[in-house]
Amino acid sequence: MSEQDNLIGCHPKSPHIYGDWWTCVDMPVSETKKHRSLEEKKGARKAAVDQIAKWLVEYHLTEIKREAIEKAKAILDKHQLSEYIDDILVLPTVDKTRKGNLGEVLLIEYIKASKGYTPFIYKLHYNPNVNQSMKGDDVLLFDEAHLENEVVYGESKFRKEPSKQVLSEMVGNLEGAKKLPASIGFVANILSLEGRKELAASLMDIHMKLIAGLVPLTNVGFLFSSMSATPSKDVKQVVENNLTTSNPRLVVISVGVDNPQEIVDDAFAKADAILKA
Repeated sequence: MSEQDNLIGCHPKSPHIYGDWWTCVDMPVSETKKHRSLEEKKGARKAAVDQIAKWLVEYHLTEIKREAIEKAKAILDKHQLSEYIDDILVLPTVDKTRKGNLGEVLLIEYIKASKGYTPFIYKLHYNPNVNQSMKGDDVLLFDEAHLENEVVYGESKFRKEPSKQVLSEMVGNLEGAKKLPASIGFVANILSLEGRKELAASLMDIHMKLIAGLVPLTNVGFLFSSMSATPSKDVKQVVENNLTTSNPRLVVISVGVDNPQEIVDDAFAKADAILKA
């Protein structure tokens, strides 16, 4: 097993969509670099977009919003005003927010598949303004059966083209004091309000142990961008040439695809169609 496998788990295999969509290469490691390169396979885009659309609905749509949409659609259909269903905003329409949310969803689903961990709550369910980026940790997952085994905290970035600057920004947010998650208290509060008070108390205990260094913490950076024959526009090469970190438990995952903006547009269009249906 590679050091990347030890920290973030093995790359998912088919029939998981990530096994069908991406090839995986764990690049040679050093004291300052652990990099997993994922690249898009030809012919897998449509199935991937279909799955991403379903995830986007799941991550954005609460049960309350679902019921509101169903009631509103019935009323609007009755009065032949179905075009106004667009005014019930569930998915973001701002491109920057869409990219950020999609990156978070992709990374959460990756760690769920590779490690079997759970996020406990969908952070986007609690966003008061769907067109603004939700504050808090991008990715925060736990080993539900053994909470003290490990916590995974990560940050995702989506860029049409990669750059040393965005890589450095992401890595800098996962080093030193910044490598510790900030939203465990928020998650615990939500769980407590839902009546899961024992789990909420356990998470607060884990939070203190993380600060004291008593629970292992793994950090993941996720850069979703373009692959290209031009090294400066190829996310794999940009990460390989520029990744350096003081955090020995940080793995950067680069994902290279053709025309990443197209994935955003198509996935949100299909998610919107699912909601309207």
